[in-house]
Amino acid sequence: MKLIKLVLQAPLQSWGERSRWDSRDSAAMPTKSALIGLLGCCLGLPRGSEKLQVLNNQIYFAVRADNPGRIMTDFHTVQAPKGQKILNSQGKARGDTIITPKQYLQDATFTVFLWGNSDTLDSCYQALLHPRWVPYLGRRNCVPSVPLIPKWIDAESIDLAIVEDVPKGKSILVEIECLPGDILREDEHEIKRPDNLVNASINEYQYRRVRASTLYREG
Repeated sequence: MKLIKLVLQAPLQSWGERSRWDSRDSAAMPTKSALIGLLGCCLGLPRGSEKLQVLNNQIYFAVRADNPGRIMTDFHTVQAPKGQKILNSQGKARGDTIITPKQYLQDATFTVFLWGNSDTLDSCYQALLHPRWVPYLGRRNCVPSVPLIPKWIDAESIDLAIVEDVPKGKSILVEIECLPGDILREDEHEIKRPDNLVNASINEYQYRRVRASTLYREG
């Protein structure tokens, strides 16, 4: 199978998963919706574009945590101009200042593997090489510390692609998108990740099934 391999590394990354109201969380691994957003940014697709959903349906992903990083919470505040109030979504006044804590992953490195529709993959590969808009890792202040240079790789399976360059004697976290008919291995467990790419309402999420495991390469 033919895959795109991409390294995501930065001093700060943030992969919002269950963010609601003022608190903004970060998942421990990049989410599918965030990766589709990253590709959409490189392709020049605006937020809400129907083409994002097409991309979401034609691309599958796996993530390997080469360095899982550490969670940091930014004590962030928003203050209204003097004499004014901050308004909520209904236009009602909330106050002069609100606290909006934001989570980030510090010093994390992830390797992402993408596969699926060949034409869509090729478009994503070219867009990553020549992005239309400046890409970022979850939030606009999360600038990549290494260029987002994609690589084509060939592998017999996604599992073999993931472990190919894992250092010997190292344990590593892996998440792989579940496909219809996937059967879990004994060392895997299934988790449900919120997917807020489409219909991202405050009170309702869609969910995506993911195979999660800790791989250990004998050394």
